[in-house]
Amino acid sequence: MINLDLDNIFFPSQHITDPKWFAGRKDDIEKALKSLCTPGASMLVFGERGSGKSSFIEMIKLLAQGENNYLLYKYGFHKRFAPDKLKFKTISMVCDEETHNTSNVLHCLITDPVDGIKGLLSSRMEKIESTKKNKFKLEILNLFEVSHEVETKKTTLQLNEETIFEKFTNLIKIISSEILEDDEGLLIIIDEFDFVNDSSKMASLIKKLSIGNVKFLLCGIAESYGELLEGHQSVSRQLVYGRINIHLMSDSEVSEVFILVEENTNKAIRFEPGFIQSVIKKSNRYPYFVQLFGKLAIEDCFAERGNQTPMIINGKHLKDGIKKIGLYEEIMERDYLAIIKENPLKEFIIKQMANFTSNKIQDEEIFSLCYKQHIMQPEPKNTLTNLLAHREPQFIFRERDDSNYVVFKDKLFKIFIHSRETELIKTNNNDEYFIPNKFMTAHKISVINKKQGKLNKKR
Repeated sequence: MINLDLDNIFFPSQHITDPKWFAGRKDDIEKALKSLCTPGASMLVFGERGSGKSSFIEMIKLLAQGENNYLLYKYGFHKRFAPDKLKFKTISMVCDEETHNTSNVLHCLITDPVDGIKGLLSSRMEKIESTKKNKFKLEILNLFEVSHEVETKKTTLQLNEETIFEKFTNLIKIISSEILEDDEGLLIIIDEFDFVNDSSKMASLIKKLSIGNVKFLLCGIAESYGELLEGHQSVSRQLVYGRINIHLMSDSEVSEVFILVEENTNKAIRFEPGFIQSVIKKSNRYPYFVQLFGKLAIEDCFAERGNQTPMIINGKHLKDGIKKIGLYEEIMERDYLAIIKENPLKEFIIKQMANFTSNKIQDEEIFSLCYKQHIMQPEPKNTLTNLLAHREPQFIFRERDDSNYVVFKDKLFKIFIHSRETELIKTNNNDEYFIPNKFMTAHKISVINKKQGKLNKKR
């Protein structure tokens, strides 16, 4: 028996930090390496929520720092991008609801004692003390709120709207020219940049500072890089290699996730081909759900047979594991129950909508499914109207006011709805029934063709 650390095999709760678990993205990594090795180039990384952007930029950060070249050799990039050329110091931050504008971003980048400029300079104090240019020293000493050699009174860095851009610019120039070693660069990483409502001035800042050994990496949810950064046209030259769209995983990349688990556990964990195909279908190739479904399946297998190896993971483990999806996604579980309340027709409709491959569903397709279950108008139409009016959360909306198409607002929530067991539709002998209520009589729901996106049997 081999002792396996089952909590560190799949990573739905955080981004991947160890390259040995990172699958695919070869072309995107090559683009990032081109940007890192091209003077003056910077990067914008964008894509859907749950597409794996944060894991990707963590891998780029490791490559840039030269601390872990695993992926460089895995993909054979070491033949083109010499490892000794990747020697960047990094400052970074993750935006949130409190990060409203570029000024807030720069404030965090300056003052963070671990990942910001303050943290970087703390490790370089010896070199700071050795510099002979007092005007440079004053900027840095002000940051640490220490006495200047000429003045006895402490000076404080004033981080207001008028001075923050100037202070940040000066500090970056000081770091570039005075603090970094001759062969070092500086990579400024800003994740979740889509939280920033006013990103004006950031483009001009990138253009001004992306010179020589200074680079930016901005990452956020967006359909295009233009959505992520205002004034992006002014930095088009800096982004010639760095516009990186993180797409959903390919089938082969999803398969690689499980191949890596087998390799990294010396085949102590194995996956049946049918299991992998089910994950591809159910996850819709979103990295988050690939990781979550893998974790749920392994935990179900462990509950069944303990830590005996080899652990052979099959479709039943996935099916039974997904029954616990609400325990891992408490917010989505709460939202799901708030939407359906005690109305089985609401649940029937949203489950049917979630079964469609397209994120855009026509009203008549929904009503047709209801009609086949003997649910007559006006109840389906009224129920759909009620679902569209739901605001906490608003999970579906009209494509346009005059449109007869309904669109899911959150594609990850759609996958959750599709995967979750039914709550109000009960089961008898593995066949599903509606609960009788004022507009429906109890009747058997026929087993329907999956390709038509119809109800799954309750597990």
